[in-house]
Amino acid sequence: MSLTSDIDLLKQVPFFDNFDNDQLRLLAFGAEMRAYRAKQVIFRQGDLADSGFVITEGQIRMTISENGFDLQSQILGPGSLIGEMALMAETRRSAMATAIEDVKVIQIRRVTFRRVMDEYPELAAIIHDRVAGRLAGLVDDLEKVRSKLGHDAEEEMSLEDAEAFVKRG
Repeated sequence: MSLTSDIDLLKQVPFFDNFDNDQLRLLAFGAEMRAYRAKQVIFRQGDLADSGFVITEGQIRMTISENGFDLQSQILGPGSLIGEMALMAETRRSAMATAIEDVKVIQIRRVTFRRVMDEYPELAAIIHDRVAGRLAGLVDDLEKVRSKLGHDAEEEMSLEDAEAFVKRG
């Protein structure tokens, strides 16, 4: 794929909605094209994660396992971003990724993503706010579940405290 086609593909990924062409060009220029054969494991659940992957061709199965049993599985195709959190912070893979068929991906390393964020602090602020908002929504959802289970609210962190904690980063 050419740099232009990589940029065009990245434009279709919702995570990169706020990126302009110059920002996407920097991201694509620092990214690597990778190919995997059908049934090849791309990464395993629990592996250290230092990059995200945008699928350009083929399909990947994401599988979450516990104690040797597959609990959840999802199939992702072209235009999907895998490992969004790995772009921003040191983390471990929450699922195993396996190529269902021959697959091509754009691998974006955290160091490349951070360079773009350093170069464009206004973009970094937008991404930070978006992620903080999603985490606050998750906290809200967890609060609803907790209240349905009847836990004593005084024993736990309040929703307001949790949201403030998330926004502080």
